[in-house]
Amino acid sequence: MKINIPSDCGNSPKNQLILDLTAAFVSYDLKTVEPYLAEDISWTLVGDDAIVGKKEFLDALRQMISNSASELEIFQVITHGKTAAVNGKMKMKDGVIYGFADFYIFSSASFKKVQSISSYVQKI
Repeated sequence: MKINIPSDCGNSPKNQLILDLTAAFVSYDLKTVEPYLAEDISWTLVGDDAIVGKKEFLDALRQMISNSASELEIFQVITHGKTAAVNGKMKMKDGVIYGFADFYIFSSASFKKVQSISSYVQKI
């Protein structure tokens, strides 16, 4: 997958983790994602019902795996305390391009486990 990131995104370990997780999510790399998920993770794709639970989260990603991203462009990553945000766009293997913004809440400021994600996704 081709990845474009701003030059200032890698300045902190937390920013780098968000970049790595975003790339893993859009390529459906479950092996990389799984260790960072809290057992009771909640994922809200805004406009849909929340997906609650680690197993349910991984199952939802497995259902999307046939159309992973071929290109990912990150515009910004912001981290503070136990929260983070990332926005950008992704081109899927089927050619469709989506703009997105993901908002993370971790279980602690050490960014060990993702407690919740709210995702805004728009076809562009």
